Amino acid sequence: MNITVFRIDDRLIHGQIITAWLAYADAKQIVVADDKAAKDSFQQTLLKMATPDNVQLKIMTLSEAKEAIKNDEDNTKTLFLAKGPKEALEILDSSDEISNINVGNLNMKKGKTKVLGNLWVNNEEVDAFVALKSRGINLEVRAVPTERSQDVIELLKKEKLI
Repeated sequence: MNITVFRIDDRLIHGQIITAWLAYADAKQIVVADDKAAKDSFQQTLLKMATPDNVQLKIMTLSEAKEAIKNDEDNTKTLFLAKGPKEALEILDSSDEISNINVGNLNMKKGKTKVLGNLWVNNEEVDAFVALKSRGINLEVRAVPTERSQDVIELLKKEKLI
């Protein structure tokens, strides 16, 4: 699998993905790695409706995505989407295929701490980001490709979350 952009975004496919990240990734395929979406036909329909006709969409469970990253030799340029850092950590367990993760949106929910307007985290997510970083993965926050990149770990340190 030729992953040109690996992105964490709890909204999965939405306007910024289609209008900005797809072109930035030069992708002909989107892989959504999410257990709930892989088992929910209604959510699959919505994701398919949001995907342009000329882009292939694959919706996989986390374990299927993990195997695809390890074993898929297809060279199609891929925009890879995971819902959160815990999911990314699970997918990338024992894989060294990814060196950079773009962090897009993690919405506000009860029990989360605001880091940026579009980045709210709980303790489990902080731990997952730290684990990803310990594997040598660069973690950058950008809503769109033209935005200035910010280091997730530095932002977490600034907020005294690590």
